[in-house]
Amino acid sequence: MRHDRDGAEKGRADRCRRRRAAAALLAAVVAAGVAGEAAAQGFQQAVPIPSTTKQSLTTIERSFNPAPPPALALFPDVHREMQDAPAFFRDARVELNLRSYYRDNVKNAPTGATVSEAWATGGWAAIETGRLFGLISGGAVFYGSLPIYAPPDFGNTGLLKPDQQGYAVVGQLYGKLHLSDSLDFIAGRYLYDTPFLGPQDNRMTPNTFYGYALQGSLGNPASGPAVRYGGGYIAAIKQRDSDVFVSMARAAGADVDRGVGVAGAVLTWGAASLGAIEYYAQDIINIAYGEAKYGVDLPFGLDGALAAQYADQRSTGANLLTGSAFATDQFATRLQLGYRTAILTAAYSVVDPGFAMQSPWSANPFYTDSLVLSFQRAGENALMFGLSYDFTPIGLDGIAAGIQYFNGWTSAPAAGAPLVEDEWDFRLEWRPDWKPLSGLWLSARYGLANTFQNNVTTRTDEIRLTLNWKVKLY
Repeated sequence: MRHDRDGAEKGRADRCRRRRAAAALLAAVVAAGVAGEAAAQGFQQAVPIPSTTKQSLTTIERSFNPAPPPALALFPDVHREMQDAPAFFRDARVELNLRSYYRDNVKNAPTGATVSEAWATGGWAAIETGRLFGLISGGAVFYGSLPIYAPPDFGNTGLLKPDQQGYAVVGQLYGKLHLSDSLDFIAGRYLYDTPFLGPQDNRMTPNTFYGYALQGSLGNPASGPAVRYGGGYIAAIKQRDSDVFVSMARAAGADVDRGVGVAGAVLTWGAASLGAIEYYAQDIINIAYGEAKYGVDLPFGLDGALAAQYADQRSTGANLLTGSAFATDQFATRLQLGYRTAILTAAYSVVDPGFAMQSPWSANPFYTDSLVLSFQRAGENALMFGLSYDFTPIGLDGIAAGIQYFNGWTSAPAAGAPLVEDEWDFRLEWRPDWKPLSGLWLSARYGLANTFQNNVTTRTDEIRLTLNWKVKLY
C-alpha cells in the first residue's frame, strides 16, 4: 500500500507540474506581448546561446571585464542636449533591467515528491555618474523581486526569499577613483565577475559584494596582447535571493565573520586566452583557479576552440569551514567545433576522490555544470555533449536553440555509495534584432535529471521561463 500511495503522489505531482508549465508558458507569451507594446513607447545559464565559438566565452575571459552598456537608449536626445554640461552629469548613465521569471522544480524521490515553484517579476535600476574633476565617479543599483504566483508550500526557488516573499535592496552603492583611463579603485557595494566570486545571475537578481578592489588593463586586445587584472578584499556578499549582506565566511558555511582576498589576471592575444585567480579566506578556504583557451580557423568553413580549466581548493588555518583539514581539486577540458552558427561541444571533468568541490560565492564555473546537477561530487567523472544553433541565417532572426547531455559517475567513499547520474537539458531563446526591442531576451529551458544510488533512482524535472529586457534611459 505504501508504494501505491507513493506512486499516486508522484503521479499527482507530475500532472500538477505539467499544468503549471502550460500555464506559465501562456503567461510568458502574454508577458512578451506586453513588453513589446511597452517598447514601442548570456551555453551557460546566465548568458545567451552563442552564435560562434568566438562568442562562447569562458569564465576566465569574462573576468575583470565590465559588461557592455545596453544597445537601446529610450531617450537619446537627453544625452545630446547635455553635451555642454559638466562631465559628472553629461556622462551619467541610467539603466533598467526588467525581468520576469518562472521556475518549477519537481523532485521525485522514493520518500515522495518535493516541489519548488514561483513566478516573480522585478529586476533592477542603475545609475552611474560621470567623472568629477576627471577623477571620481559613483553609482548605485536598486534590486527587487516581487511574487506574481508563489504558493507558500513550494518555496526555495531562488526567485524570492525562501518563504516566497519578495525583497528589495540597494545591492550596489560604490565609488570609483580613476587613477588613469585604464586603472580604477572601487570601494563599496559592487558586482564582480570572476570564476569563484561572481554574480551567479541565473535567478531574479545577481550576487553583489561589499569590499574594495583595484581593476585595470594593459595593451590593446584588437591589435596584440592585452592583460586585464584585479585584486582586492571582499568582506561580504548579498546572495542572489537575499536583501542582506553577510560575511563571505558565513556564506561559505562557517560560523565566523571573515572576508576573502582576491587577486588575478587574464592575458588575451587574438584567439588565445590564459588566466589565473587566487582566493584566500583566513581559517576558511583557499581556492586557486587557472584556465586557458585557444581558438583556430579550420578548413571547409569550420572553426574550433579548445579550453582547459583547473581549480585547487583546501582548508586554511583553523579549518573553521568543516572542522578538519581538507583538500580537493577539479580538472576539465572542452572542445568546440563551429560551422556557421552551429556549435558542437564536448567536455570532460574529474574531481579528486577525497572531497567534493565547493562554489560558495558564485555559480559553478566548470564546463560540465548543467541546469540541475553540478557533477562536482568527490571522485566524480563527468562527460557532456551539446549542440546549439542560431537560426538567424535561415530567416528566423534572433532565435537559437540548444541541447545538452551530461553523464557522471563516482565510486569514491567520500561520495557515499557508488553513484551514476545523467541529465538532458533543452533550451530555446529569442533575442530580436529590431531596434524597439533591442535588449529583449526570452528564454525557455527544461532539464531532466536522474540520480541512481543505493539501488534507488531520484528524478528531477525543472522548467525555467525568463523574460529579460535591458535598456538605458539615456
